[in-house]
Amino acid sequence: MKTIVMAWRNLLRQKRRTLITLSALVVGLCGVVIFQGYITSLMTGFRDTTIRSGIGHLQIASSAAYFQDGEFNPYSYALKDCQALLSDLQGRPGVQAAFPSTGFTAIAGIGEKSATLLVKAYPAERMFFMPRTGRALPPSDRFQLGTLISGTSPAAGDRDRLVLGETAARILGVKPGSVVTLMAVLPGGGLNGRDFTVSAVYRSPGRDKIFAFTDYDTAVDFTGIQGAAVLHVLASSVPAVEGIAARVPAGLAIRTWHDLATYFVQVNTMFNGFLGVIRAIILLVTLFIMANTMNRIVRERMSEWGTLRAMGTRKGGILLLVVLEGFFQGIVGAALGILVGFGLSELINLGGGLPFVNAGQRVIVRLAPSIQSVWWNLVPAGLFAAAASFLPGLRAVKLTPAQALRQI
Repeated sequence: MKTIVMAWRNLLRQKRRTLITLSALVVGLCGVVIFQGYITSLMTGFRDTTIRSGIGHLQIASSAAYFQDGEFNPYSYALKDCQALLSDLQGRPGVQAAFPSTGFTAIAGIGEKSATLLVKAYPAERMFFMPRTGRALPPSDRFQLGTLISGTSPAAGDRDRLVLGETAARILGVKPGSVVTLMAVLPGGGLNGRDFTVSAVYRSPGRDKIFAFTDYDTAVDFTGIQGAAVLHVLASSVPAVEGIAARVPAGLAIRTWHDLATYFVQVNTMFNGFLGVIRAIILLVTLFIMANTMNRIVRERMSEWGTLRAMGTRKGGILLLVVLEGFFQGIVGAALGILVGFGLSELINLGGGLPFVNAGQRVIVRLAPSIQSVWWNLVPAGLFAAAASFLPGLRAVKLTPAQALRQI
């Protein structure tokens, strides 16, 4: 206990040097906390956007093979007793919405122009398109499928309405109110053609060339499929997903958002890698700074080490004293850096957050550093500082008491 108290008091012996040593750690870890808060907030928004872009928190299909080719061949994977399963899901805790979807591949034609489309069908009340002007928050029980360029999305009861992507609309030369003919291959190899009225044109980078949307009832009537290819579940929160999945009846294939959102997982892994590299660089800088500081401390206090040795203190006690002093410097510097980081994050949020531009849209990101970041920064900083003090501590016990007392 005396060794711990002495190591703590030694921090205040050279206040200026201690402050200079701690300042590097404070600035570095403050930056790490702010960056971690930015990445956490950014990826949380990206995760929620990905989930509500047509994936859902959970998907339920009749077979695991659906998740390989079912999007282009939904006819082979119709769910049995779909309505009973929907009723069961909708009454479970944590479920905000459960609804079916299907789809079909079709050739859209008007005049001499044509384009191949993958038509996705959801209930009309579960589709949401962001207004072109303003940023209305999408309801939590709907899919946010893109941004409207013109027109209005289909309402419940509207039949033979089509929401067409901006790129596909430009290829076909159509606008809201135009009538296009869809020709699709039906189950069993038959063909069916029908005129659809373009009710709206939407924009969604990477999707608006091939994806079009119609309401679920229209798709069922057009294709003749009575069972949904897949059921989507929107949960009240991400942690609730595992509990919902655990209660899905046996014999059905399920995939969570994490299984399906491969692009999100890749981007999240990349950003976490960036954060890990930055943290490692900060800790390595801490290692060198602390090693230099502790070398100076050991050299200046050689006579003290000799006195302590002469009074009966063992080598291990001297080494522990030096290592603890370095450890305390690392812990104090890290704690101050984390506190400053949280404080600056709050000030940035009060000032309106940080901007981020995605697909031409300017989004304001509010920093959200987590409690987890405290331990990920505090503990490694203390351990690295202690490790940096170990070699200087060996120098303190290398000499005999008489040799140490002769040091100036």
